[in-house]
Amino acid sequence: MTNEDVLNQRLKLEFLNPVYDILDDAIKYTKDKYNYQKYDLVKLIMMIYNKDYSFISNYNDYRTQFKLLNEYFRKEFNHSVITFLMIKTVLKYKGTDKYDIITSDIAQIETILRTKKKSKPKDLCIFSYPIENEKYNDLMMDIEANDNFKYALAITYDKIQNTRD
Repeated sequence: MTNEDVLNQRLKLEFLNPVYDILDDAIKYTKDKYNYQKYDLVKLIMMIYNKDYSFISNYNDYRTQFKLLNEYFRKEFNHSVITFLMIKTVLKYKGTDKYDIITSDIAQIETILRTKKKSKPKDLCIFSYPIENEKYNDLMMDIEANDNFKYALAITYDKIQNTRD
C-alpha cells in the first residue's frame, strides 16, 4: 500500500468522525444568527480559507473550535478543514438522485467560472470521479489549487445549506 493509499484511507475514515459535526453546527448557527442570505456562506468559506475566523460566531467557542480543527487537519492532511467539510456535506447525498444533481452543478458552475460563459462542462465527473475511486487527497488538492473549483464547490455548498429541510 502506498503513502497515497494510506492517506486516502485515513481521509475516508475521517468522514465518519463525528468531531467535525461541530463545524456544521458552527456554520448553521452563524448563518442563522446573522441571517445569511444567498452567497454569504461563499464569502464565509473564503474567509476561512484565509484563516480569518472572525465572522464565525463565537457562541459555544465555535470560532476557537474551527481554528483548532483547521490547524489539526492542516497538520495531519495538509488540507483546509473547510474543503473536507464541504466534501463531507456533498457525500451525505451519495447514492441519491440529489447527489447526481449536486455533482453536475459543481461541474457546471466550475465551467462557467473558468470560461466566463454558460457552456457544457468538459468534465461532468470533476467531483464524482475522485470520490468513486476514493482519491480524496487528489480531490482536495484539486479543489484547493483551482479557484474555479473551490468557488464552484463553495457555491454548491451554499445552495445545499440554504435549501436544507
